[in-house]
Amino acid sequence: MTNKDVLKGLILIGGAGVLATGAYEVFSPKATLWGRVLTHGPRSVSAVGLVFDRCPNSMTEAICRHLHELEAPVTFFIEAKRARRNPRSLRPLRAFEVGVHGEDYSALIFRNRGELRQKLRPCLTIAGDLQGRKARFLMPPHGWKDLRLVKVARELGLSVVNPSLELRWSRDVSYSDSVRHLLRRTGPGDIILVENDPIRSPPLSSFIGLLTMLITGIRDKGLKIWGLSPLVSYQA
Repeated sequence: MTNKDVLKGLILIGGAGVLATGAYEVFSPKATLWGRVLTHGPRSVSAVGLVFDRCPNSMTEAICRHLHELEAPVTFFIEAKRARRNPRSLRPLRAFEVGVHGEDYSALIFRNRGELRQKLRPCLTIAGDLQGRKARFLMPPHGWKDLRLVKVARELGLSVVNPSLELRWSRDVSYSDSVRHLLRRTGPGDIILVENDPIRSPPLSSFIGLLTMLITGIRDKGLKIWGLSPLVSYQA
């Protein structure tokens, strides 16, 4: 093998490495090479943050009512299209912190700056009108983000959030076992995503009971439940 062949091989390997790194940064929710991504709050605080995605939906009102009963402040992430389709479903969210996904749940990667602003600004307007202050957090659909999205989010005053833990529902594991498994992994500062898409989540009556189980279990571990803003802003 000649030096030229070796050089070609190294270039190919290097190129593959760059592509692999780029793919990891885009598709791994916890990757932070392209900018700060909030996965958790300070580990020194005895509190966690609960967040709910893909709101508002048919479960939102009942979830909000139950969270009031449990005195659990959480953060809901909204889609502009869902909000416009059913504005009444937004009312229960007024008492909670609200973050944004975008116009809908389509991916925000590989788009130009103009497209990203067009996708995010209507949702930011709805969130701001709803809570009387500017939204602070963006949870990108599917957890995917690229350098351009991170930069545009920062320009719009948004911090990108990809939770450290997720409570997702599977037919292969009982719902209660999913909650128990999550609780075993939960620690100070965690941001926990609770999947509440009506198509994928348990029936509402079961979901409410599981939500009680989750919140009770968190508190039994000596942890409080805070909204995202106080959690990530905490200083010991």
